[in-house]
Amino acid sequence: MIKLMFAAVVLVAATVPAFADDMMMCDEAHVMKAEEAAKKMQGDGMTMAMKEVDMAKMAMKDGKMKDCTDALSKVMNMKM
Repeated sequence: MIKLMFAAVVLVAATVPAFADDMMMCDEAHVMKAEEAAKKMQGDGMTMAMKEVDMAKMAMKDGKMKDCTDALSKVMNMKM
């Protein structure tokens, strides 16, 4: 029983870092990355992306990390 629990813990520990690499985080580096991506867009796409970047900055300032990561993810998933 203990061996089974240990194996489960090892399996979870091995998969979490791989999943975490794909997640957007709310920090200054990711905001800058999203802003650079937004500036490379054209027309309405750029306007929408910059609004999302601004929303992410405001959310980060207010400590609303979920809102910040959501806004950054939207920017990074927009087509250029």
